[in-house]
Amino acid sequence: MHQLMDNEDHYQVPSDEVEVHLISESKEDSAEDSEKPLAEKIEKLNQKVDNFEDKFFKYDQITNKLEENYEELRKTVAEIRAREVPKFEKIGSKYYYIDDVDAVNWFDAAHKCRAMGANLAGLQSQADLSAVSEKLTHDHYWLDINDLAEEGVFKLLSTGKESTYLNWHYPEPNNKNVENCVELLKLDSLYAMNDNHCEYKFSFICEKDTLE
Repeated sequence: MHQLMDNEDHYQVPSDEVEVHLISESKEDSAEDSEKPLAEKIEKLNQKVDNFEDKFFKYDQITNKLEENYEELRKTVAEIRAREVPKFEKIGSKYYYIDDVDAVNWFDAAHKCRAMGANLAGLQSQADLSAVSEKLTHDHYWLDINDLAEEGVFKLLSTGKESTYLNWHYPEPNNKNVENCVELLKLDSLYAMNDNHCEYKFSFICEKDTLE
């Protein structure tokens, strides 16, 4: 019995088994150590992918917005090109542009004519009024004449001087409810002058002495 116990106490694990066990543990530790930086690299790579996807999404939004803006600009340019350049026609002794498209107030009408290098038509003779009237198709056209500065004193906006020719519909001018701007009004197939509210929107006639 004692002999058996002594043999057990003195039993030693073979050295080759110890070596195999240590090598195995070393490999496991090494594998764990190598997995850590790999996991970190994968995580960083995922973050980069996410960032790239975010940037791509934002870029896609910007691209779509630019395409929308381009399309709007293209349509605007097409509309501008489609508009006919105002053509002045010689009627009597002067050149006139009769706008039958835009209905604007008196102030806007004056501004539009000035933008064309012209003024609202003054029609300072019966000959001019008759010649221009033959070209008109609407009932209301703004003229250059007004009494904004002094009631009853009708002047030309273009010169600041009193109008030398006035041809009114009877019983105009009546200044009804403050009418300070003069139009060419068609009544009973006849065009003549009428004072009206400056903010009303009518067609208009522009006038030039020359085309230069």
